[in-house]
Amino acid sequence: MTLNSDTSATGSPIYYPGPGIVVTGTHIETEDSIYRVRDLVVEDPTYLYIHPARAIAFYCGALELLMAIGFAALHGTAGWMLCVAGVLAAVGMGGAIWIDDYRNPRHMELTALHKGRRVLLFSSDNQRVFEQVRRAVVRAVEANRRPRP
Repeated sequence: MTLNSDTSATGSPIYYPGPGIVVTGTHIETEDSIYRVRDLVVEDPTYLYIHPARAIAFYCGALELLMAIGFAALHGTAGWMLCVAGVLAAVGMGGAIWIDDYRNPRHMELTALHKGRRVLLFSSDNQRVFEQVRRAVVRAVEANRRPRP
């Protein structure tokens, strides 16, 4: 068997060759253990959105809004225009942070149930690598499904 072969020593296809996890058609090998794919119930991936700058952005938006309201109260009608501009800026900042959170998780985990116990199969901060592993696990699970009668 060559180094670039797409089958393992057992003859099952390799869906993801590592590092950190090896996903074949029959088993998943992590750093801690080896699990048969048929014994796993794979859970939905967990995406953790950890943004330390997020709180600062919200505080700055709230401060801007309070300053605009205060200025509007002191200066009359022209100030209300500043208040509206402050509200729009705060909404825009909040929307931008929400969209960034939705598109760019900071940490991702793939877990499964193995004989009633929850196990961590893979975790990563790299979204591209994590999605490759997730797709490989999905392919392995689909390949091991029992045919329907």
